[in-house]
Amino acid sequence: MFTWDEEKREKVIKEHKVDFAKITDVFDDPFSIDFTDEQHSTPDEIRYGIIGKTSRYGLVALYYTFEDETTAKFITARGAEKWMVNVYEQQRYR
Repeated sequence: MFTWDEEKREKVIKEHKVDFAKITDVFDDPFSIDFTDEQHSTPDEIRYGIIGKTSRYGLVALYYTFEDETTAKFITARGAEKWMVNVYEQQRYR
């Protein structure tokens, strides 16, 4: 299950042209890269990231946390930066 703050969703759409509601398929990409976002995590909230392909936007980076064991709360998303594309392509062809 996925959730997000609606105001944050609108901000991400405006700033990054990516809609949370249309990128949930990033978790279906068999070549996606999952990681812990240690730079933005706190002792009270561990944040995660995933770089992967979506049917709507192509390669994206999504950052999220878990509200509980089964619910991911999206924090922000954007189109993949060049370095992310390079890492993804290297991972894909291994």
